[in-house]
Amino acid sequence: MMRRSIRRVLPGRDRWHALQEYALGEANVEEFRLLRARDSAVSTVVAAQSAAPKTINWAEWEGKISNKETLQCLKDFHAQQSALLDNVLKENHLSAVKEQKAGWELYDTAKTSCTKSVEKSQQILKNGARALWISFQNPPVSQLSQSEWLDADQYWQAFVEKHHFYHNHIASAVEDPESKEYDAKQKADLQKRWATFDGRGTTRQNNKLLYQRPSFEYYDVYRGPLIEHMIFYLTKTGGDARMFPEVMPTAWFAEIYNLRFKVYNVLQRRKRLEHESSLSRESHHDFHPHDLEHDGEAFFSKLIAKESALTELTVGRLMGNYIFFSDGYIPVQTGQAFYKAIQTDGGKGTFYSLGSDVHCLFYKPAGDALAMPDPTECFHALANHVSMTGRRFEVGYAAAFEAFTEVLESRKEGLGGSWFTAPGESSKDAFMRRVKRSDAAYEIYQAYAAEHTEKWAGAKALTMDVAMADMPEIERKYNLECAEYGNVLFGLSDEFAAAGKLEQEQLAKLADVGNLQAQLDSGHYVAVEGGSKVSQADALTKCVEAFESGRDKAVDAVLATKLPALDKKK
Repeated sequence: MMRRSIRRVLPGRDRWHALQEYALGEANVEEFRLLRARDSAVSTVVAAQSAAPKTINWAEWEGKISNKETLQCLKDFHAQQSALLDNVLKENHLSAVKEQKAGWELYDTAKTSCTKSVEKSQQILKNGARALWISFQNPPVSQLSQSEWLDADQYWQAFVEKHHFYHNHIASAVEDPESKEYDAKQKADLQKRWATFDGRGTTRQNNKLLYQRPSFEYYDVYRGPLIEHMIFYLTKTGGDARMFPEVMPTAWFAEIYNLRFKVYNVLQRRKRLEHESSLSRESHHDFHPHDLEHDGEAFFSKLIAKESALTELTVGRLMGNYIFFSDGYIPVQTGQAFYKAIQTDGGKGTFYSLGSDVHCLFYKPAGDALAMPDPTECFHALANHVSMTGRRFEVGYAAAFEAFTEVLESRKEGLGGSWFTAPGESSKDAFMRRVKRSDAAYEIYQAYAAEHTEKWAGAKALTMDVAMADMPEIERKYNLECAEYGNVLFGLSDEFAAAGKLEQEQLAKLADVGNLQAQLDSGHYVAVEGGSKVSQADALTKCVEAFESGRDKAVDAVLATKLPALDKKK
């Protein structure tokens, strides 16, 4: 009944043709056209059969069907159904619907349920919009911090706990880090690594995956990350290796990756230029071995030892004239340095001398004490000096050096603006506080600190005229020191002596075959002598021979020198 009433209220069947206006696109218009054609065909067939239905001639069928019982059942069923349909058609369904007063509770309940569903949908829409806004406003993964918004956001907290840091080998287009397939792949890879590189003779995983074990076992298997993370930790905090954390903050891992890719960006560009220009079959990054898998550990161990030796030699050079720890003064050893020093305050400061055996003057500007320079500022000053004197850093070395100074300068965020000394602490106290007593050089630094204090206790102030008169002799002795320093560098240091001999042999071979001049002209080799560039192969060969002959004498003289402060301790 309700269906017939609804049909009387709703539009006629033929009015649905007007929906063709909402069909968009050629495909939809064509489908609608075919649908209307089928509707016309059906309407034509129905109209052809619109005559009154014929009645059944039961007498004719009684003569054709021999089973009279079956015929009688069919006849009774037809009569019953026809009477039932006639009674239904005779009823007034519209008035019956209007007289129906009960049973609307189901409709009201359905309406209330629909209203609640709409409200729930609106709430879901609001939450989705809010989630999208929060996701857009969230910082990138490289700036995650456990001490800020991450504590309140459980989703991202779980994400960070599962993904400590991103791997550049993940094929994000086809791999899902959240999938079971990726977990199975990682598990199989870890089991393979464990069986291959465990080093303890074990042949199975022993219940746990590597990421489920303590970090010291991870670092025991992977020594490379240990060295990388330890260097970053010591540079970032200035702390002790014994306080190395179990797990570093996530932001530190992200910073390590950013610095690594920054350095590799420089190395890769240089490798590409060399590879494309030489058209060689294979090429390798600077400061990397040819076989990283087998020779990487030994190569980087030698590289770290070389940098350590270079740092010790540099500190020793500064200690020779008591420049080390004299951070409140400007050391002056050349006429150019003298001129730059008096330019800081217009010559209003004072020059100091520590004795005739110290080939350096110290200038203290008038006014406030000198501020501790920033590491990046020192790097840029050193790089500019090297460039202005006709030399240059290796591109990869310069990038790594700059990244190191940036990490070093980031200490200022947690130390109140200081990166080396605590408030009110001198550089001497800060340095001695960080040197371990078990260090082999601790007694040397301790003796130097006492001698440095003694020397400055007897420092003598000089007038401007006296300081200018002393500068020629000081600069002459400084140049001699520079020459002898090269002899010591390539004569005493094991890290530089072997490399120096190898390069010397290469230069000798190039000179013998006559290719040395071409290497100098192309800029492949740059030679500097006395602050000027050496451009002739003959002059360079003579300088190398003179250096080799005087190196052994300088080494013997240095080894014969004794430190009175250390002799007293013995």
